[in-house]
Amino acid sequence: MRTILWCSVLATALAAGGCKKKQDDTGSAATQVHKNAEDVKDQAKDLDKTMSDKNATANDLNKAQGDLAAAKTDLNAAKDKYEIAVKDRLAKIDIRMHELEARTDAKSKDAYAALQVRRNELAAKTADIKDRAAADWDAFTKNVDDTFDKLESDIKDALK
Repeated sequence: MRTILWCSVLATALAAGGCKKKQDDTGSAATQVHKNAEDVKDQAKDLDKTMSDKNATANDLNKAQGDLAAAKTDLNAAKDKYEIAVKDRLAKIDIRMHELEARTDAKSKDAYAALQVRRNELAAKTADIKDRAAADWDAFTKNVDDTFDKLESDIKDALK
């Protein structure tokens, strides 16, 4: 019964994943967060200019504050999207890991144990996505994507 359940989950994931052009959207989601962070910086600069401008009206100030608030909202939405993409990618890894766990040979059991440790480290690393500063965002996402790629490759090799 358990095997049938996992096969069903795997089949569903593979069918859903086959419909996408690109399997993992963490890269595009990370790029969107970076763009939105730049927009927040630009809007903050515009607000500072407006506040220091002697000829600025209350309307100008309200508009600049509204633009900054909208940019921050967009940034938070982009971070949410990235977090969802990361969780989706982790879920796909979990499905493949369960395939490996179901095998009975010692080599698969050892590989599963080692890969599970790496998967948990990756999950811990990505747990505080919303708290990441814009300054280190590019390095963080590159490291996360590289870790995902290596882990997925190693899981694929272990399943051969």
